[in-house]
Order: sequence, then structure tokens, then C-alpha cells
Amino acid sequence: MPERNLTDYVRAANSPLIDPERNRQVGSGSARFELYHFALSICSHKVRACLFEKGAAFMSHDIGILPPVLENCHPDYVRLRMQGGKGREMVDGYTGRSSMNAEGFDPAAVPTLVDHEEGQVHVDSVAICQHVDRAWQGGTELMPASLRREIEREIEVVDGTPHVAILYGAHPDGDFRPEALRTSMTGAHDYKIMKLMEGRSLSVGHPRLTGAYDAKIRKEAAARRFVASPDMMRTATNEVLKAVAELDGRLADGREWACGDAFTMADIMWTASLWRMKWLGMGFAWEGGHALNDTVHDRVGAYAARLFERPSFQEAVIGWPGSLPSEHVMEHYPDAASRESESAARSETIGGHGRDIREESLTGAVLATMKGTSNPRARQVLSALTRHLHAFLEEVQPTEAEWEHGIEFLTRTGHLSTGGRQEFVLLSDVTGATARVDLINNRFPSGATENSVLGPFFVADRPAFENGEDISGGIKGKPMFFNARVIDTDGQPVAGARVDIWHSDDDGHYDIMLPEQKDPAMRGLFRSDAHGRIWFTSILPKSYPIPDDGTVGDLLRVSNRSIMRPAHVHVRVEAPGYRRLTTMLFLDGDRHLDSDPVFGVKQSLIMPFVERTDQRAPDGKKVPSPAYCVEYDFVLARAT
Repeated sequence: MPERNLTDYVRAANSPLIDPERNRQVGSGSARFELYHFALSICSHKVRACLFEKGAAFMSHDIGILPPVLENCHPDYVRLRMQGGKGREMVDGYTGRSSMNAEGFDPAAVPTLVDHEEGQVHVDSVAICQHVDRAWQGGTELMPASLRREIEREIEVVDGTPHVAILYGAHPDGDFRPEALRTSMTGAHDYKIMKLMEGRSLSVGHPRLTGAYDAKIRKEAAARRFVASPDMMRTATNEVLKAVAELDGRLADGREWACGDAFTMADIMWTASLWRMKWLGMGFAWEGGHALNDTVHDRVGAYAARLFERPSFQEAVIGWPGSLPSEHVMEHYPDAASRESESAARSETIGGHGRDIREESLTGAVLATMKGTSNPRARQVLSALTRHLHAFLEEVQPTEAEWEHGIEFLTRTGHLSTGGRQEFVLLSDVTGATARVDLINNRFPSGATENSVLGPFFVADRPAFENGEDISGGIKGKPMFFNARVIDTDGQPVAGARVDIWHSDDDGHYDIMLPEQKDPAMRGLFRSDAHGRIWFTSILPKSYPIPDDGTVGDLLRVSNRSIMRPAHVHVRVEAPGYRRLTTMLFLDGDRHLDSDPVFGVKQSLIMPFVERTDQRAPDGKKVPSPAYCVEYDFVLARAT
């Protein structure tokens, strides 16, 4: 595919942006700049105020970045934004700040500025403002050379303040944010992740783009943990309060940049910062009289009052369409009282998810019904299930007939799950879900034996054997000699460990599958000796097909997948002070090792079962000759 030019990227990003109220030209004359921003975004406040201060004409795209819209997650917008992020380190983690210097390049954020005259894309609010100041001839000079170093220091302070954290998270000692914001931010990061996953699914085949989505998803997951942490939110709030207190001290020196004749870029940055604090209910940062800050900072208060009256800020933020007031800034919206009472009257109804459900709002409505779930884990699981299910439906766009077929498939799976047959367990196995849960719950340290899936044939009621005994139960087959040790990660033997063994016969059948087999066979419980050893004889297992006469078989056939499990011996080891190990040893050379339908094979678990004669057991006794012999050390991880 040939490389797109900037015009192509802009055209693609603009294609879904059709609302004339949110996509319009601002200012007269030719619009050199094209700005993608959000009405309530603090970084967008900075850029819009800068453009108004300079008197620059620009094409405005006021895109949604909060649930349920999230237009910033669309691949075409991300592609455009990434043109300005070339060579930058991708976002990694979350600090609660919007600074690119602190967090790296965020591929699905605002603002983004396109300079059509220079053919460039700019993606950081500070860099955008500085570019506009240099590129647009007219208006206020915002970075005069005589004040540059002082201005840059102020910009650095504002850019390093965790404004984003105090928007999305509540202080542990009380949530002072606007009432409407408190509820709308619940689950916001979960919803963002869901939309990002949708965008990623549309970007498969483009590694750079999917990598950008992965980085953004990691950031949102980290953000979810951050705002849920009382310690992190307390620290973020304290940083904001400290920044205001230190600003008050600097203003005592009569700083030239401070909203006077030399209105500068530093003033633009502080206007956005102080407005965000006041809008969120943190005006007490300078007004005092609050449990978190009792100190009055008069100089900051006077400074903020002057900043909020600046014409450029009035146009760019307070009067900007979509810049909704909060109860903390109503004095700046004198005509808002009537609108507020009308809104309150409309909201006096029984809580719920609303009655005007649209495609773009459905997922958010379903998630909203889970906010009252009292069990935090249940809320997390239900919310995640909803997000991923809706993302799946958005990606595949099923027809009604296809969806009905899916429901019928699950219904048949349930009907087959009776008695000794668990089709749903088998479905979990072949979709990799069992393997995924196994991997999540068994992240052993380096050096420990790797886990593998339990499978459906473990039986708790099994006989105990002494080392060296035959566990075949009289079933015919090629003799096998199994010789193993149980050790810890330091190489020391683990004595008295319980070691469960079970495997199939020479036809791939387990004892519980054989109607004529009344007693347990090819399974048993051993205890490791003082040297950590266990050994026994049995028969060599064979590869076998998983049941394919039900829904799982239908799934495997339609995807042209093998139904054959490679030959293996199941092992489960338990010992006090150690983590339980559930694993299996696979027979090297089995032709099904690379196509195990339940994804249980790991290279470290593939072992040669070598045919030998005159083999002796650790106690010196002879074993059947010839026998297929295997030796293995099962290494246990210590319990934490």
C-alpha cells in the first residue's frame, strides 16, 4: 500500500465528523490550522486560548473523548495523530498528567493541530501553542525573548501538575468534584479500553497502529489503578495544592509575565490550570477554608480573577459551545441559572439507564446499570464481560441469523454437559480459555517447572502406591518406567510431596472411559522419598482424539483443526510450603505436538521416552525389559 500524504490522513480523519456545530471554521480568512480538540479538555483550553490570543483562523473539530462517544479512538484519527508522533517514545504507564514529557506520546489524545501551510502535524499542547506563536504573524507575542526562560519554567510547572488525575479520581477523604462528573466518570477507563479494543480490532495487519493501541490500552489500565488508589489520589491532590502555594510566593515578586502588559504563554497555561481546579471544586487551593487547605493565597485568587476575564479565554473556554459549567463556576455563567433549573427538573426521575438508547450509547447504558453492584469483584467482572462482548459484536457485525446460531450453539453445549461429559469444559479447553486461566494463575518464577492444563480425567478417588509399584491395573501395553525427582528451585529435594499420576492406555483411553474397567488403572498417588524421588512402572500412553461428536467437534471442523491430543502423562505435585504444580510430560516425537487442540504443550515438558533393556530402579530392582524410560526433575516454586 503506497504511503498516504497528509491530505489523505486529514480527509480520512474528517470523514465521520459531520456535526456542523462541532466541525466549523473559527475566525475569518483562510484557515491555516486544523484543530482536533475537546470542549472540556484542559490541553484543548490552552491551545484554543492561544489561537484566540493570536487572532488565528482555524478549522475546529470538537471531538468527543469521553464515554459514550470517544471519537479519538477511531483508527483514522489515530493514524493522523501518529504523523506528529514519529520518533517519539510511546506512552508507557500513567502519571495523572497530560504532559508528553512525563508520559510519552499518547496516540489517541487531544489536541492535534495540522498546519496546512507547513504540512506538519503537532500533537502536544505546549508544542502546539509555541508553534502557533511562532508561525502566526499577528496578535500578542506570547514568548518574548526577554522573558523566555521565566515563561518556560512556569510552563514546566503547569505541565507537570496532575490535572488529569484530579479529574478522573476522587480524593480519599471526600469527592469535591462536580456532582454530574462523579457519576459520569465511574467506569470511564473501562469504557475507554473497550473502545480502544474496537479500534485495535479494525487495525489488525498494521503493526505500528496496533502497537499504538496496545500502548494506550496499557495506559488506561494503569490509569484505572491510579485513580482507585487512595495514596496516589492523595499525593496528586497534594501536588496541586503545593503548585498553587508556590505560585503565590512567586507572584509576590511582581512577575512581569503575570497577566499584565506582558501577557504571555505562561499566563495561558496558568489560566487553563486554575480554571480546571476551580471547575472541579478545588478553588479552595487559593481560597482556603477547607480541610485540605486552610491557607488563603490572595495573590493567586486575584491573578485567577484577572485571567478568567481575559477576552481570549472568555471566547476559547467559558463561552465555547460545549464548555459546560459546574456548580463551582456558576458566577461566570450569569445566564445559566434558568438552564440549570430546567435540567434539574428533567433529572427528577427514577434512576436508570435512560430511554433513548442509540448504537453509540448502548454499551455505556449497560455499564451504567452495574454501578450499584455492591461486590467490587462482581462489578469488575460484569463490566469487563460487557465491554468485551460489545467490542466483539462491534467487530464482527453479526446478522440476526448468525446471532441466533450462536445462541443455539451454546444451548446445545449446555445440553451435552451432563454426568461424566462436560462439553463446556471442553469448549473452554479448545478456545484456549483454560490455558489462559492456567497461565494467569501459575506464573511461576524462573527455574520452576511449567504448569499445564488439568484436563477432564483427574479423579480424586485414586489408589495410593509405594515407589516402584505397577499402576497399569493389568491393562496391556508397552511397558513404561517413570523415574522422577521433586526438588525446589535451589535444587534441594522435597521429601513427602504428594505426586498424582494419571494417563491413557495404548488406545488413548483413560480408565474411566472403559466400561469393562471396574478398578482404577493408570493412575495413582505417590509420596516422594527422602531424596525427593518417585518411580513406578505402567504402560506407554498414546495420543488420542478429544470428543468431537458435539458442538466442540463442530467448532474444530469448521476451523479445520486437529482433534488429536499428543501422548502425555499427567502429573500433579503438592507439598507444604510450595505452590501446587499441575503439569504433564509429553512424549517427544509425537506428531501431534504442534497441534494440541487444548494448547497444553510447552517445549520444556517434551521429553524423550527411550526404550531400554536391563533398566534398574533407584532402589536397585529390575524393571520390565525392554521399557520406555523417562527421567525428569519436577521443580516446585515456594509459596509466597
